[in-house]
This record gives sequence, structure tokens and C-alpha cells, in this order.
Amino acid sequence: MEPFRIDHDVDRWRHYRLALDPKFPFHVRQLSYPAGTLSSPSRFNWHERLEIFVDIAGWGSFRMGDRLVDFGPGDLIVVDNLKLHGILSYRGPERLAAVITFMPELVSNPLSYPCDSSYLFSFYSRPAHLDPTVRAKDKASADVHSALGNMLRCYLNEAASIEFRRAGCKVYLLQALYHLTAHFGLTDLPATDFSSHRRASLQFGQLYEYLQENYADRITVSRAADMLGLSDFQFMKFFRRATGTTFVTYLARLRLAHAHRLLAESDRSIAAIAAEIGFSDQSYFDRRFRQYYKQSPREVRALAGSFKSPANSTRASAPGGVQS
Repeated sequence: MEPFRIDHDVDRWRHYRLALDPKFPFHVRQLSYPAGTLSSPSRFNWHERLEIFVDIAGWGSFRMGDRLVDFGPGDLIVVDNLKLHGILSYRGPERLAAVITFMPELVSNPLSYPCDSSYLFSFYSRPAHLDPTVRAKDKASADVHSALGNMLRCYLNEAASIEFRRAGCKVYLLQALYHLTAHFGLTDLPATDFSSHRRASLQFGQLYEYLQENYADRITVSRAADMLGLSDFQFMKFFRRATGTTFVTYLARLRLAHAHRLLAESDRSIAAIAAEIGFSDQSYFDRRFRQYYKQSPREVRALAGSFKSPANSTRASAPGGVQS
């Protein structure tokens, strides 16, 4: 087990970049987590890779966009990778998990047989209202865990050649994905070309990086839609599906996250920070900030210790689940 530590791989746009071998884009990490509410800013991130989270020991909450998923030992979560996601809190004497991540092309690509697309139905075709978990008590749990256990043994088998280990990993990964498709009731769907999902992932990445650089500008839905070559309606549908929230809400939260960082890391005035992130009315900024972070800008600044004044002589309590 290695400690959960990904800050150096997550950029300031919350994009989690992990270098995978293009000949076999697959990676497994067995992680130990700190107790309580995780405070690392990078704990909520997004990436193009598909991801499966498996709880080994401990109980906690996992956030994907606006959705919170509680988990316990033996539970498995199929992650919505394009949404900001990660562990909100973890508790128990031990807090251990395995994270399996891979590029979709490893499983289904333009040269694959059409039936291979069914392995990815759990990620791309699962209705939004379905619980994205396989609980330890579910009928499919034993089959999925058996396949993943065999996959992990292949991954760690240093006595075998690298190609033989990879062959074993892929066989058992496909077996686990097959059982996931059945668990979510997706067995009657037709074969699908998922190249459009890959394009959508790339489009979202480009838009996300643009927003991070230009978040203070007046960016309308129409302007964002034009950037992706979509109609307003298509864009709003695409954006909600990718992030779990509306574009307007997402942009507001992005601005507030940057304000939180500036409050903690600089001594610029609150009015100057509000103006810098695109709020012309400081009182409105204060209300939105408190609504989202459950603290005022002055309380966040006092807690960070980067700015002190007589009005901020009392220290604020630690925020719960702040994304900054």
C-alpha cells in the first residue's frame, strides 16, 4: 500500500495527468488514505481515463460532480471520470482502496470487434439515475471481485514476463467489465461506436483549460457552445452529462474556487479579488462565497493566516469538503 498523494500529478485546473504506456494504457494503485475529511485540493479532479474505485477497508463518501456516494468494505464504484470526483471523507481503523484506471482504447477501439463495446457500457451507457456501485452484498460482487483479484495477481506477478502479465490483466479486466455490464442491466444494448465519447472527452478537456485561463471573462453559453461547434441546446446537454451540473453553476463555482485560493495565498483586498474573478458587486460575491463554502471570505483568510486584522482576530473553524 502507498499513501494517497497525487498533488504533483494534478494541475491547477484539477486535471489529473498520469503517464500511461501507450502500448498498454492501464494502471493499478493500492492506496492508504488519511482519516476524516480529506483536505488536499487535488482530491477532486478529472481525467480522460476510465476508473474503478474499490474499497478494501474503511467507510466513507465519494463525490462525483454533485453526487455523493457512500461506500464500505467490498463496495466498488464506477467513476464518472470527466466530473470532478474523489473521496470526500474516510473513516475506520484502516482506510484502504484499490484504484484501477485505463484508457477506453485498451478495451474497445476502431479495430475491435463490435461486441467489445459492451465491455464499456457501464461507463458510457449507464442511465444517470442508477447507483454507480456494486455493493459487497450484491449478487455480482463475488464475480467482479474474483476477476479483479486475479487481475491484481497478474499485475503484481514479477516472475512472469511483462507481456504475459499484461495479457492476464486484460483478460481479467474484461471479465470484470463483463460482469459490471450484467450487474447494471445493460445486456440488451446494441454494439456502439464509442469514438464519439472519446471526442467529447477531448472537447471537454479543451474547454476546461480555456475556462481555467479565462474564467473572469463574460463567457455565455452561446460562446462556449460555439467553441465546440455545438448548438446551445446540444452544448447544455453535453455539459450537464459531462459534469453533472449546468454551465452557469460550474463557471460560478470555478470563480469561487479561484477566489478561495487567492484569499489563502495572497493579501490582496477582498474587493480586488472579487473584481479579479469577475464579480463587480462585492456584497453579491460575499453571499455566493458563503453559500458555497459555508464561510465568509474573511473567515477563510483568517483561517489561512495569510492576512490578519483586528476584525479577524478569531480563527474560523475548518471548512467541510471545500473544493479549492
